[in-house]
Amino acid sequence: MHPSVARLTGILPPHPGAGDPVDWDEAAARWGTRFPLDYRDFVSTYGGGSINASFAIGLPLKVAAPPGGPLGFEELTEDGHALLDPDADGNLPPLHGRISWATDCSAGHAFWDTADPDPDKWTTLVLDRYGDWTAYDCGMADFLVGFLTGGISPQPMGMFSRDRPVFLNWREERRLRGAGITPWPGL
Repeated sequence: MHPSVARLTGILPPHPGAGDPVDWDEAAARWGTRFPLDYRDFVSTYGGGSINASFAIGLPLKVAAPPGGPLGFEELTEDGHALLDPDADGNLPPLHGRISWATDCSAGHAFWDTADPDPDKWTTLVLDRYGDWTAYDCGMADFLVGFLTGGISPQPMGMFSRDRPVFLNWREERRLRGAGITPWPGL
């Protein structure tokens, strides 16, 4: 397991049965690039889902249909792109080399800066709901560790209680809702 994902499991333990199988060759063919090892290990350990129903982490390929399926990178990237200001002709600026992997309850989006050909060197960019970018010199798992521990400054995305972070994989959240159980009591 990637060391950053191992640190994350100490802060945000995955529930039994979490994790999603992804055909990484198909994902690379779809997106034209491989994905970082920390992200692939995150998906194997946690899968797509959310932290405290406030921070949703997506998958590169659709694995289930709505309602209740995980967000896909296409949807995340398009929604993030819509936060940018259009030019005089109404066209949005291009998002060359940026893929959104997460969104929060305040409409912020976490992207990878994919400029480096080595995905394990990709850094995180946060696009806030006002269309402003903030760069973080870390990958996905280190970003989540810093986000959950307050170790990143400025605070990158919408706040929730870091005292009790809980990650639910999309299948577990769907199962709980189907059983009439509120997946996020008291949050």
